[in-house]
Amino acid sequence: SIGLYMYLWTAMMTIHWVTSIDIVNAWSSDGGDRIIFFSKIEQTVTILTLFTQFFLTSTIIRFAGPKNILMFYGFIFMGAFIGYYLNPSIGYVFVITIILRLFEYAINKTTREIVFSYLKQNDRYKSSVFIDTFCTRLGDLSGSLFISLGNLIGVGFSLIPLFAIPITGIFSYFGLKIAKETKI
Repeated sequence: SIGLYMYLWTAMMTIHWVTSIDIVNAWSSDGGDRIIFFSKIEQTVTILTLFTQFFLTSTIIRFAGPKNILMFYGFIFMGAFIGYYLNPSIGYVFVITIILRLFEYAINKTTREIVFSYLKQNDRYKSSVFIDTFCTRLGDLSGSLFISLGNLIGVGFSLIPLFAIPITGIFSYFGLKIAKETKI
């Protein structure tokens, strides 16, 4: 279940990135502007993640619980994809990218590590390496193929994130399933 969760997460992040890149390219054709834009995202994510990890992560995990955190990520993606349809702007790309990356680095990744800690040591190392390499790279490929397939069948670029919304539901389901399987 955690392998499928990581696969779906990576596929949805790829859909997010390809969608956002199209918006950024429409915003500015100047490479310097785009570098500055992405560097501002990186600086903001780094500062917010550091603060969150030091002061909030353990409280959030204790309060919400791993099950709710793993499930909630799908709802964040759902909101992100709906937002790309309703407001495909550079400001939205800035905000939603920060939210997605902050949640991933500060809360979700830590929660997944808690899930891995319930496995036997040998199983933990084997599955962690497999998931971090095979499942996430396959998710990258699948997300790209999803967008390419949408373009091939003539789905407008702005509609592709809407077609990804059912994947967010499956993603949330696997978040719940992981928590039940590990009895967290």
